[in-house]
Amino acid sequence: MGTPPTKDGKAIGKLFVDVNDFFPNGTTIHVGDKVQFTPVGFHNADLPKKGGAASPLLVPTGQPVTGLNDAAGNPFWFNGAVPQVSFNPVLGQSNLGKTLTYSGSKGINSGLPPENGKPKPMTVKFTKTGTFAFYCDIHPGMKGSIRVLAKSKKIPSAKADAKRLKAQVARDLAIAKALPKAKPAAGTVAVGEAGKFGVEYFGMLPATQTVPVGTTLKFQMTAGTREVHTATFGPGDPEKEPNSYLGQLAAAFLPPVPRGDAVYPSDPPPAGPAALTPTLHGNGFWNSGAMDLANATPLPPSNVVTFAAAGTYNFYCLVHPFMKGTVVVQ
Repeated sequence: MGTPPTKDGKAIGKLFVDVNDFFPNGTTIHVGDKVQFTPVGFHNADLPKKGGAASPLLVPTGQPVTGLNDAAGNPFWFNGAVPQVSFNPVLGQSNLGKTLTYSGSKGINSGLPPENGKPKPMTVKFTKTGTFAFYCDIHPGMKGSIRVLAKSKKIPSAKADAKRLKAQVARDLAIAKALPKAKPAAGTVAVGEAGKFGVEYFGMLPATQTVPVGTTLKFQMTAGTREVHTATFGPGDPEKEPNSYLGQLAAAFLPPVPRGDAVYPSDPPPAGPAALTPTLHGNGFWNSGAMDLANATPLPPSNVVTFAAAGTYNFYCLVHPFMKGTVVVQ
């Protein structure tokens, strides 16, 4: 569940690419056989009831966001105006390290992998024939299937399965090598770059650019992405300075209930682009809010900001703090 050419979004061969896919993403077995689901990175395995769909990653808690102020002491616009969201409680269950049976009559979910240590696989015995879909709830669009045949039917050999897996990895590696070379449209910053089959580049494109004062830039998720990202400006490097303003905000994006000022845009979207200066919100803070392309979440696919003062502005993804970009305003 998630695999080469990188692990956990970190660079292997300086690619900074991960693949939100199952490896292999399909297999054929006999009824009564067992399949192991082992998370590599931040993934889960959701086998819903036959015909069911993946579970949404974020769900409303039933309470509004309240009590959040910016560095200047002013309440953020979303206090009382938007629902507080939490990671779906179904992801809190843990079936890793367990052996379960699946017939398609009811769903099973591995739950999230542990933060520390190597996760154990969830082992599933398939007791009915048919074709069954499985999903990663964290990355919408990440899907696989298992075809279960009667014991009298012929299934692919282990050698054939290994050949197919090798071809899947080679295909994705070829896609990965091309992604950092993508060139977004003028006035657009790609927050990550998605290729086919769940291959994702974890970086900002362009990583650095110089613009005149008054320029408005659009920070956008790219077509086909299965990720959630932010574009966030403010004090500190969230990867290297965990106690900084952005470092603490990135830490607040974790389960079970991410903080509202990490999830939602720092400025109300209908009001038009915010004017970013070193003193916006008291400390130069601007957050696109969490962005994705999933229909099951309320998150937007993009956000815009106007650079209203000269300076060097660094920005990061709060979900993946090693993703960094710079805008130089002259």
